[in-house]
Amino acid sequence: MRFDEDSRPGVNESPSRPVIDAHIHIFCFGENPTDGFMSDTTRRSWLTRLLMWMTKLEREPGDTLSAKMRHMLIRHLEQSVLDYAIVLAQDAIYGQDGVRRDADTHFYVSNDYVLELARECPKVLPGVSINLWRADAVRELERCHAAGARLVKIHTAIQGVDPSLQRFDPFYRRAAELGMVLTFHTGYEHACRVVSQKYADPALLARPLDHGLKVIAAHLGTCAFFDPEDFYPNFVAMMGRYENLYGDTAVLATSIRWHALRRLAREPAWFRARIMHGSDYPLPPSRFPYLLRTGLFPKERRNPLDMDLLIKRAYGLGPDYESGVWRLLAGEKPPPGGPSLQ
Repeated sequence: MRFDEDSRPGVNESPSRPVIDAHIHIFCFGENPTDGFMSDTTRRSWLTRLLMWMTKLEREPGDTLSAKMRHMLIRHLEQSVLDYAIVLAQDAIYGQDGVRRDADTHFYVSNDYVLELARECPKVLPGVSINLWRADAVRELERCHAAGARLVKIHTAIQGVDPSLQRFDPFYRRAAELGMVLTFHTGYEHACRVVSQKYADPALLARPLDHGLKVIAAHLGTCAFFDPEDFYPNFVAMMGRYENLYGDTAVLATSIRWHALRRLAREPAWFRARIMHGSDYPLPPSRFPYLLRTGLFPKERRNPLDMDLLIKRAYGLGPDYESGVWRLLAGEKPPPGGPSLQ
């Protein structure tokens, strides 16, 4: 599905705001490297093998692992209560010379792959990915915008992108002109080899925010309980400084970040009004830490997308939580309130 003036959710299709998951991944295993691939290191990692076992991926229909992954995602989406989901691409590693480095890339999904998926599945909104180091970053931004994408994901830690560099100003200016929403990974990354964890600090987002861009800090800067740093306080501080900063709750319904949702639920209403739903699918939510809120055997447990949403609904994150990304893509301003911005 294209997200544009003629096909915007809630305008032509429904008078009510849709339920949207703003942070879903699709993986390609390399059968067609043009679509995407994983490095041998990533494919053999314990986390990849655990994820495949937990999701029962090999039981899905399909001739290849990539086809099975695609079938599983579409099946879960079609059976879920979600109206739409933003499915994210993952750009490759690029050197500071702007040249792509496949040998250093451990996880890649092409923009064309998610754009095609959006055309195939009506519930999918494409979230493209552009490494800001690539020489043609602005040209790729314009191409993806023309294809219907309205959100770009930058994975700071994996792609080696420091968002605060002046060198990226041309990209930020053009993205602002096009009305694109930028999602930056924040918080420690555990699923894939990183260039630097320090690039995932929300405090580094001031530069794109100063360009007037609507910026989503994925994961709210939260870190696992065993990580040496916690970037969440920096996210809180940045929320007080910038009214165009938002966050998503991807990966927060897991055992290693069990405290994150409780902290978020204690934030004031103006703060929670700028938080939107995200799951980090196919990583499944952890039910055990939330049993007192969801019950032992909720019907939603059969679908990881619904289970993740149920857990987060239990924290009462506000009336705009489930449709928050729609508000951003539709160009709406957040509800009034909050501290005096400086």
